[in-house]
Amino acid sequence: MNQRERLTISLDQPVAARVRQCGARTRGGASGYLERLVRADALREAADSMARWYAANPTYAEDSLAETAAALDEAG
Repeated sequence: MNQRERLTISLDQPVAARVRQCGARTRGGASGYLERLVRADALREAADSMARWYAANPTYAEDSLAETAAALDEAG
């Protein structure tokens, strides 16, 4: 289980009001709301990184399948 850590942040008044508003109607309050935003951002960043990698390696999937097929042919 993850340990919780207390964090102090400063937000502009409209942003703080929005966090409180959204936190009031979501599980975990403001902390849960912000945690979900950060996790969604991390997931989006990881997906973007993976998309860039696949764009830079466009034949990876086909090459991998060909290598697997060759290995299976050798085995048997």
